[in-house]
Amino acid sequence: MEIDLGANAFGIDFHPSKNLVAAGLIDGQLHLYRYDTESSLVRERKVRAHKESCRAVRFIDDGQRIVTASADCSILATDVETGASVARLENAHEDAVNTLITVTETTIASGDDKGCVKIWDTRQRSCSHEFSVHEDYISDMTIASDSMKLVATSGDGTLSVCNLRTNKVQAQSEFSEDELLSVVIMKNGRKAICGTQNGILMLYSWGFFKDCSDRFVDLSPNSVDVLLKLDEDRLFTGCDNGIISLVGILPNRIIQPIGSHEFPIEDLALSHDNKFLASTAHDSMLKLWDLEEIIEGANGNASGAADDSDSDNDGMDLDNDPKPSKGSKRKTKSKANPVDNRAFFADM
Repeated sequence: MEIDLGANAFGIDFHPSKNLVAAGLIDGQLHLYRYDTESSLVRERKVRAHKESCRAVRFIDDGQRIVTASADCSILATDVETGASVARLENAHEDAVNTLITVTETTIASGDDKGCVKIWDTRQRSCSHEFSVHEDYISDMTIASDSMKLVATSGDGTLSVCNLRTNKVQAQSEFSEDELLSVVIMKNGRKAICGTQNGILMLYSWGFFKDCSDRFVDLSPNSVDVLLKLDEDRLFTGCDNGIISLVGILPNRIIQPIGSHEFPIEDLALSHDNKFLASTAHDSMLKLWDLEEIIEGANGNASGAADDSDSDNDGMDLDNDPKPSKGSKRKTKSKANPVDNRAFFADM
């Protein structure tokens, strides 16, 4: 099923329990759609969320609110039932906010175009810490929940690991030859997979982040703009040729294509029951792909996945020096900066 949003969507997310999907648009609008199993998408709500493009969307508080981040440097919380603005922080970052993820039930993280990552306490409505580790925009982030370590990728070609318990930057990779655009953690926490601008998937072993341990080149030369984890052995890729693929990791292979858009893929999301994959691209279309048959048909292919030979360590403790080597292209600031307990959202 699909629907024309009327403008390109930069971010999408599914409700954690209901058949709702949210989309943040380039014109600053937030759209909320209800879907069903009879191939229909119906718009429930349209909110003028931001003055500039809405780049990231996340449901929080068990789906009661939607948090959006924008190029206008603001972060907004919107009530799902009413569409009313719950709270807003006008100057969440000094530069455009590019990424947003949920860390815990009461914590989110945001990354901006200058390479700054901020951690927010949604109960206190405050920024608890910020990490200035990258020289270019934060392209993607993910969280290792068990160890509370946040992995971020950047346009500067590096991957960083921030320990949210110690509030320190624990590791940073060498500079790669290309921008790192997307990241997921797989293989029961032993691998971090990064998508790059030249289409190569770079596999980093947990705890050995200086350089990648493996590369998967079959998607090249198409830029891998989006990665979305399906399970510990499989992920979805969204590329700049508009193709969405199901890819196996270790053994590395393209399992099958899922669908396509006419233009580069912008974002992917999985529904709460894993029945639907949502995709957006530069064609203003929101598409929902029925995965039930695809997942059932591909389960047998994943069962023979080979285990990688890396030891199952709590790996990030092994990278004690977060800085790139002297032979790297550039130097980066690798430190965590505690910040004042300033308001997360100004009460509306």
